[in-house]
Amino acid sequence: MNDDENLVVITGSGSEIAPDPRRWWVLAVMSLGTLIVFIDNTVVNTALPAISRDLGASTSELQWVVDSYVLLLAGLLLLGGSLGDRHGRRRWMTIGLVVFGAAAVGAALSNNVETLVAMRAAQGVGAALVLPATLSILTNVFPREERAKAIATWTAVGGLGIGVGPVLGGYLVDEISWSAVFWIHIPIVVVTIAGMAIVPESRDERGLRLDVPGAILGTGGLIAFVFAIIRAGETGWTSPTVVIAFGVAGLVLAAFTWVELRSEAPLLPLHFFRQKDFAGAVIVIGVSMFAMLATFFFLTQFFQIVQGRSALEAGLLIVPSSVAMMFSAPLSGKLMGTIGPRYLVLAMSGAIVTGILLLARIDITSSTIEILIPLAIFGFGVGLGLPALTDTVMAAVPETDAGVASAVNDVSRELGGALGIAIVGSIVTSLYRGNVGDALDGNVPPDVAELAKEGIGVAHAAAPSLPTDVAATLTEASNTAFVDAMSTGFVLSAATTVVAAAVALTLIPRHMRQTQAETQIEPINDTHAIELTP
Repeated sequence: MNDDENLVVITGSGSEIAPDPRRWWVLAVMSLGTLIVFIDNTVVNTALPAISRDLGASTSELQWVVDSYVLLLAGLLLLGGSLGDRHGRRRWMTIGLVVFGAAAVGAALSNNVETLVAMRAAQGVGAALVLPATLSILTNVFPREERAKAIATWTAVGGLGIGVGPVLGGYLVDEISWSAVFWIHIPIVVVTIAGMAIVPESRDERGLRLDVPGAILGTGGLIAFVFAIIRAGETGWTSPTVVIAFGVAGLVLAAFTWVELRSEAPLLPLHFFRQKDFAGAVIVIGVSMFAMLATFFFLTQFFQIVQGRSALEAGLLIVPSSVAMMFSAPLSGKLMGTIGPRYLVLAMSGAIVTGILLLARIDITSSTIEILIPLAIFGFGVGLGLPALTDTVMAAVPETDAGVASAVNDVSRELGGALGIAIVGSIVTSLYRGNVGDALDGNVPPDVAELAKEGIGVAHAAAPSLPTDVAATLTEASNTAFVDAMSTGFVLSAATTVVAAAVALTLIPRHMRQTQAETQIEPINDTHAIELTP
């Protein structure tokens, strides 16, 4: 075969090649990969009490069972996207699936919490290779005019994973054991790896070397930053560890920026952020996830601790938001070309604010329907806006940099969610302590009041061992203090969403890009060519 037959010019609308006839099957495989990552974000939460009993894990250790996954996932996303772009997206996604699956087996077989935390971290490494590849592969196989529908499906599957995770985890823990929440990944991983056989390989064939200094600094800076956010939620924003971690993150990320601005082949081409649509979409994604994950974090505690529902019931109450998202995300894909991303994102912001403010009105006696309606409104809005935002990010960069764009999209999600839980969590915790202290002062023994300030979970755990009248006073005061503090946190989350709407008005385009962002590649020699291999 003549070498020229493998050379294609990248134009504004993508490569001049007929759409891959397997693209909808490829979407199914990428959706499975996405489902694995998003389920793993939430499926473990309902297993934590059982893990604590079986492995003797402390509260801090349980937090790291969750956070070690988030830490490595967020910290390695940029590197994972860059490796795929340079050395083959299908190859590195497959490697990520293998790492993820092996780590899931290790987690299921763990007989101590230290091993479990290490295996969760390894799952985060695998997920960081899988997630950016899913979007960049979809960008490669779908023509611009079909891509919005594909991304809408991808978003809906991610929403399904977030919603199904707690329900699936609660069922598996109740019926089998906590290890089942890790074993459940294995058949999905096996099917996804088998499906990779139909996925065409794609890469940036400009022959760019990996930006090693950028990779080290970018990964190190993100890990330090996410670690600081996580620790701030646990120990407070002024603790020495948090201050030092933020300082290290700031210095390392500043060095990363300096290196990237001078690199011939940067890990993260910072000039992308000069584009209003790219920068605006990334910001709005982060702020939206800030509000969404902070809301779900406190609702889970409200359902189980305050209202006394089971873990399975608590998980089921989150499902309506995911179902609504699954309905609205495909609708977003159809409307993107006519309404445009700006108005879809504004509709999302309005629905999120409405849902959260309705949730801010709930109390201890609120019925299931009073909770389900706001969550359905919330989820419907997210399904309308997130596909438009993701499509805007992916269309704003050349296809050769799809892995980097996908990684930035995912980093924005992870950082936004982590910041939401940490910032809103700190405020809610502070308000709860003040509220419960005022309510209990002089009504219960001082040591009981101090115990209650440690958290609503601690207060409820201590209540059965106290005299009946003291226990009743403690329970009522801690419930009321938590609900009042949670409501204030919800109002704060709604306010951040209003900020997202303001950003959307100024930075998100009214019309969807009809063509992919251009890159100038001339088919002169092998270093300027893009080779498409099956």
